[in-house]
Amino acid sequence: MKPNSFLLLTTCMLALSACGQDSSPAPVTDDHGEESAQHAGEGETHAPDDHAGDEHPPGEDGADEHAAGGHETESRSVRLTEAQQAELGIQMAPVSSGPVAATVELPGEVVFDQTQLAHVSPRVSGIVRQVNAAEGDEVEAGEVLAVLESRALADAKAEYLSARERLALAEASFNREQRLWERQISAEQDFLDARQALEEARITLRRASQQLEALGVDAQERRDIAASPEASLTRYGLVAPITGTVIERHAVLGETLESQGEQPAFIIADTSTVWINAAIYGEDLARVNAGDSVLVEVGEGIPAIEETIEFVSPQLGERTRTGRARIVVEDAGERLRPGMFVTVFSTPADALPALRVPVSALQTIEGETVVFRAEGDAFRAQRVEVGARSARFAEITSGLTPGAIVVTEGAFALKAELQKGEFGDGHAH
Repeated sequence: MKPNSFLLLTTCMLALSACGQDSSPAPVTDDHGEESAQHAGEGETHAPDDHAGDEHPPGEDGADEHAAGGHETESRSVRLTEAQQAELGIQMAPVSSGPVAATVELPGEVVFDQTQLAHVSPRVSGIVRQVNAAEGDEVEAGEVLAVLESRALADAKAEYLSARERLALAEASFNREQRLWERQISAEQDFLDARQALEEARITLRRASQQLEALGVDAQERRDIAASPEASLTRYGLVAPITGTVIERHAVLGETLESQGEQPAFIIADTSTVWINAAIYGEDLARVNAGDSVLVEVGEGIPAIEETIEFVSPQLGERTRTGRARIVVEDAGERLRPGMFVTVFSTPADALPALRVPVSALQTIEGETVVFRAEGDAFRAQRVEVGARSARFAEITSGLTPGAIVVTEGAFALKAELQKGEFGDGHAH
């Protein structure tokens, strides 16, 4: 073949080949063609599902929840009204820091602050003629609680008035004898006798005045007696020595009150401050010291009280053979009433603090430990990691921050409500 003819043939073949590539392949028309196309369509439909997670960019809530491992539990919550919360016994408290272990449980009793307690009895015997205070009354220091009629007081006042008169006469006699002696009209012995009589009158008046003071008659009242000697000498006012509340009254109209009576006419107490006496048993004596932190549990529905031990008695009780720790609670209000029994949990001052919640706050949902965190009227199941644990507290190593409000009582009821909500019969969302 000639060279020119070969070149022309090669060019035609290349042109035909290019035209074949631009054409689409013919559809398959065999018996399996329709089934092959269906399989191809299904493959295109499911392909995006394999990468559904790609729709959430890193850092959003979904990614964070997967990272924490608590995606399902943390997204569940229960909404309750205040009435429903009260019905379920829901109690809440902020997450705080404190020791988890090494606590000592002590039985305690609430008593009055003995430094602010007064037994009011008359200092002189007499008959009750007037009563001005009853149980529950708030009284001020110096307020007259009752008025007595006392013969013994009348005798003491009369002696006081008599002593004042004798002193006045002795002073006049002394002044006269002193002038006569200075003019050498009277003997020196008469002057000395007058001076001695004056000193004796002063002593007598001083004794009578102190006797009235011992009976509760102050200086102002003594001056009033001297200014009005015609006034009744038998009146005795029984006054309140402190400001507080009358917690007992035994004075009755017409009754004779004895100065040495076994029962006081009134008992007054300042109820704003109370003491808690906690019993310390032998094995715990070395573990409880002044300055230790304590948590006082009063009873159901009353928040626990955090205080410190003020005093630990150096001696044991003669009958109980137990030690005694004193906790002072100020502004006790209605939470603590003398006579109540409480439980005191003492923690050594050198115990290491940790982020903690009461054990009663922990619940298990789908194999994960959670607490219910309060968010308005909603309670969200929050996944937590727990470290050390004691009979009362559990250490929280992750999942909560200090100050977060969690449910401390009634968490199991919230868990039940959450599970009911899964079946459409609760308050879960």
